[in-house]
This record gives sequence, structure tokens and C-alpha cells, in this order.
Amino acid sequence: MSLVGDRTAIATALTTVDEVTGYASKPKILRPGDAWPLLGPLDRAGGMSFTATWRVFLVLPQDEVTASEWLDSHVEPLVDALLPVGFVDQFLPVAVTTEAGDQLAVQITMRSE
Repeated sequence: MSLVGDRTAIATALTTVDEVTGYASKPKILRPGDAWPLLGPLDRAGGMSFTATWRVFLVLPQDEVTASEWLDSHVEPLVDALLPVGFVDQFLPVAVTTEAGDQLAVQITMRSE
């Protein structure tokens, strides 16, 4: 699959999870549940192929307790949804910087070929 195809497949997979809307690129206005992939490193795999590492950002509810509870209940469905597209390595709480200030989010690190 192409990187553009991977990006679209990741967005489509994310949208299958309740309360998540996947986008192929970062939306202009961010809302809780919005998610999009960013390409990370491309590492040489066997032969002439590469393994792509993706950083998927997902905006969480902006109250810390609610964000933690939301993530607790969505980790498994997110992994299940992304499994056909790639292997999920990590969930990392982060802040996404916007003009209006930082927003609570999670960065999902995953790999695809």
C-alpha cells in the first residue's frame, strides 16, 4: 500500500471507533475524538521495502480525569480498529499545541509496511 493509502486507511479505521473521527490530516478546528496520522520514520525492512512508523494524534476531553477515563475505555477498541492497518506499539499522553492553547491528546505510535 502507498503512504497516502496508509494515511487514508488509518483515518478510516479510527472512524470505526465510537466517539472517534479519523482524518487523513490534522483538521483546522480540533474537537475531542478527532484523530489524524503523521508519518514518522521510514525504516528499511527486507529487500527494497520500508516499515513506516506513524504517530496518530487523538484529541481527548479537556478535563484530566475525564480524559483518563475516556482513554481507559478506548485503548482496546482503538488497537482492534488499527490492527488491520498496522501494529500499535504505544499510547503516550501528550499536549497538542494550538492557537487557543494546548489540548490534551494521546499519541498512538504504530507501524505499517
